Amino acid sequence: MQGLSDMQGAHLSRHEAGAWPDAADQLTSPLARLTAQREKFRADYAAGQPYPHVVMDGLFDAGTLDRVIADFPREGHRDWLKYDNIHEIKQTSRGISNLSPLTQLLFLQLCSEPFIEQLQYITGIPDLVWDPMFHGAGLHETYRGGWLNLHADWTHHPSLPLARRLNLIVYLNHDWDDAWGGHLDLADPDTLKAGASVAPLFNRAVIFPTTARTPHGFPDPLTCPADRTRKSISVYYWTADLEAVERNYISFLPGSADTRKRALMRSFVPPIMFDVARSLRSKLKS
Repeated sequence: MQGLSDMQGAHLSRHEAGAWPDAADQLTSPLARLTAQREKFRADYAAGQPYPHVVMDGLFDAGTLDRVIADFPREGHRDWLKYDNIHEIKQTSRGISNLSPLTQLLFLQLCSEPFIEQLQYITGIPDLVWDPMFHGAGLHETYRGGWLNLHADWTHHPSLPLARRLNLIVYLNHDWDDAWGGHLDLADPDTLKAGASVAPLFNRAVIFPTTARTPHGFPDPLTCPADRTRKSISVYYWTADLEAVERNYISFLPGSADTRKRALMRSFVPPIMFDVARSLRSKLKS
């Protein structure tokens, strides 16, 4: 059986000594920068057109994002969701469970309470929480010829009583050429004309709200070289869906004929009679 020291040695052979402590420090850098510039980001978010948003360059440690790119699962070696229809051609991870440890740690850092507190201050949206299932979130990738039509995102979680309120996208594309397209268009909800266009450049992040009046997308097919793709990190933030909490989530099936007969008989018997019957049974047993 392999000893602990042998396993540690094997681990260190794959990662330089001190790599993980350094990585941990680097993972906290977005929070430090977000906190330091939160007044500017808050003002930029409120002034955003055609709806509130803020674009943040250099928020992340470049080395950390380069490691995420290096660990980016390759097509043919991953179990991802593939969308190919009249509205979009893209691929997304199934949450974060099958991503590299460092990539998962980055996502968890972006969902930490201190980070979310800064997002609440910048956006003015209170009581934000994260989705432990990372539904729809994770790594996204689009190949040459892919696109994403203008759309307003879904707002209700399919499994949890949560309402989606905020999107954070981080781009992972070194040396992206404007001529390739792929710019995120934030469109006016009435005219559907792009009011802002965000190039998907490396270490550029954008935050915008999730509502029926925040259409966005990159509707023109990518013209990047065949060996290049548009890569990004997506994280969604939520608030409690009070209506979902109040709804009854238990849906009882009809049951057998005997069950339905007992239910019908019970509906005609005053509740006090059941209390009397239970009391008598209890006395007989004693």
